[in-house]
Amino acid sequence: MSSKVPTLTINSKTLLGETTPDGFNRTKRKYARLFLWLTSLLLLTSHPLLSLVTSTCAVYTMHGGTWFSHKNFKWMSASIISFCISLYSLTLSVESDFVDEERAYELKAVLEMKHRAAEMIWGGILLLCLGLTVKEQIDGVVAKSSGMVVEKNKKQT
Repeated sequence: MSSKVPTLTINSKTLLGETTPDGFNRTKRKYARLFLWLTSLLLLTSHPLLSLVTSTCAVYTMHGGTWFSHKNFKWMSASIISFCISLYSLTLSVESDFVDEERAYELKAVLEMKHRAAEMIWGGILLLCLGLTVKEQIDGVVAKSSGMVVEKNKKQT
């Protein structure tokens, strides 16, 4: 009769309850990127209220993920910046609606220009970041498939 004693491995993550299932953070990043795609398109088409809603959804999606992950930090930062830009744009847009065009045309024009500039600049930067992410994913798939083709050709010869 053998007497095996079960061992229990305890680390700091187990004690703090910070263990996450496989793919947990990846799924959160995927949904956050989806919301950020919508946010960037809404910013570029000058819909600050809807972009505020979608950027809020992105922040909410990412808030439950691991904070000390490089990838999560990148998308959480993009989500928070998108929220701030959307709020800034919405505020300037609403303020410009309250300004009387006949009395303070210059102020109205400056407010309109500032909110459109913020939307266009951040919407463009966000689209660039998201587009580069898609390019990286495509490059990864191409690299994997080219490796499989090379292995298949080696086996045939």
